[in-house]
Amino acid sequence: MSDWETLGAVDPHDLTDARLQLHWAAQAAAAVGKQLVPHQPDYGEQSFQWQAGPRTFVQGLVPGERPFRAAVRPSPAALLLLDENGGVLDEFLLEGHTLDEAYEWTRSEVERLLGRPLEKPLEWPVEDFPAHPVLHGAVFFTTGASGPGFAELGRYFANADRLLRALAGRNPGASPVRCWPHHFDLATLILLEPGSDPEKARSIGVGLSPGDGGMAEPYFYVLPWPAPPMHGLPRLAGGGHWQTAGWVGAVLEASSFTNAATNGSQARQVEEFLDSAVAGSRQLLADGGSE
Repeated sequence: MSDWETLGAVDPHDLTDARLQLHWAAQAAAAVGKQLVPHQPDYGEQSFQWQAGPRTFVQGLVPGERPFRAAVRPSPAALLLLDENGGVLDEFLLEGHTLDEAYEWTRSEVERLLGRPLEKPLEWPVEDFPAHPVLHGAVFFTTGASGPGFAELGRYFANADRLLRALAGRNPGASPVRCWPHHFDLATLILLEPGSDPEKARSIGVGLSPGDGGMAEPYFYVLPWPAPPMHGLPRLAGGGHWQTAGWVGAVLEASSFTNAATNGSQARQVEEFLDSAVAGSRQLLADGGSE
């Protein structure tokens, strides 16, 4: 993959603080879609898609006389409101501001564009969400020593978006590549029976997590559903392994590929892992997953 951006400028284990700050900031933008973007059967109105040009996560279009999109940019870390062509209508740099201020800016600017007050407050996540001092009034710290972490996360997301779009194009039944704000992962879902109910059909989720409570560093994953038995799992290429504690899926941690010599070798290792894990998951599901 010739346009892969070399990773490893920041140790994968040192991205947690930047990731958590960005995760919380994204909730202010996601709240716009939840309230104002027309509902979709898969709740896609809550999701973001990565736009390579501005290197920004962008939500769906809010309709109106002046349509706009809410967005969050990893670096320089900011909330954005974009017009329907991607032009910046306004931006809010996170540095030195609180999460309350980020929400208030979003509310105020959205109401200005709508020309009316919102019908209800912008939604805050209330359950099962990672703790961070910004939740309790601390200001965002996104420049200085923290700045490289935000830029590095942008490179992870940019690389993952290119890889996952290409993979989705090779796999019929794959969904658009989206970032879901609750877990902040970027993923596609391959339905093995296209057109069926995603909650009931055999499927393979493929994505990048920037890290979470179980694995602090970024990792690529391939998740077959229904979960297959833990015995007889196929071998994986690219240094990946099967995760079997709590959930069953193929995993490739960032520390396993960021030490590769070149950006080309990083990309090849990840591509080999994803292709082998998807093929292995297809075989496992063809043989019959667990009920």
